[in-house]
Amino acid sequence: GSGTLVDDTPIQKKVSLTLDPNQEVVLEVPNSASEAAEFLWMQGKPIEEPKVSYGPFVMNTQQEIFQAFMDYEDTQFGGWPWPRDDMVFPADKGRFALFDGKETIPEDEKKEKDENEL
Repeated sequence: GSGTLVDDTPIQKKVSLTLDPNQEVVLEVPNSASEAAEFLWMQGKPIEEPKVSYGPFVMNTQQEIFQAFMDYEDTQFGGWPWPRDDMVFPADKGRFALFDGKETIPEDEKKEKDENEL
């Protein structure tokens, strides 16, 4: 394994950890690690609503899960306009949306792009 340590506890496989934001946590990947370590950080506040999950869908009720599957079967959520399921775009491309063959970028990124081109 990578030899990753979380508060001096070795982590040898993929895990999901819930951390207390009020407590310091030390993550360490020793120089002697045999492979790279990868972390995905996510943060959020509890929404205090019921949740139901099934497959890739998370909703509030079983009926909403059923509807999500029906919507997906009917529309593929608007379709996937690219030729591959695992499309990767250059990091410098920035955020964009493609709808009906037209590409758009958020206003704040347009301004930043224009400023960088000057």
